[in-house]
Amino acid sequence: MKKNLFLSLLLFSSFAFLSCGENKDGSGDLLGTGGGGNVTFQISIVQDDRGNNLFGANPSAAVKITTILVNQAQIPVNETVTNPTPDEVIQPLEGGQYYGFFEVPQGAQTGQQWSFRFQGTLAQGGQAFNVTTNYTIQ
Repeated sequence: MKKNLFLSLLLFSSFAFLSCGENKDGSGDLLGTGGGGNVTFQISIVQDDRGNNLFGANPSAAVKITTILVNQAQIPVNETVTNPTPDEVIQPLEGGQYYGFFEVPQGAQTGQQWSFRFQGTLAQGGQAFNVTTNYTIQ
């Protein structure tokens, strides 16, 4: 439980962006679908300042995220990350940078398919979105 709280705080309290200088996945595989809002999320694996691997996301538009559902069937992982500050605006980042939001579990490996369902609203206009982005670790 402390790990989930830490990850939630890492994601949303500071929502510090991370550089993807060494993109461990190679692809940035992106498939955003469903739920309106006309926003997509690019996913990558990034490292924090302590060398921990995190899944990172970069939205295509400014958003307010309420929850992210993380799913991977083989390990299995089925986690909900709830934003303690849902009114915080998350801006798109440039230059291969991502917001780190979920620590990559030790059982994660090349070829695994991960699913991330982002729920929230667009920062401008407040249109709700419910977007699933699938990602395969490269």
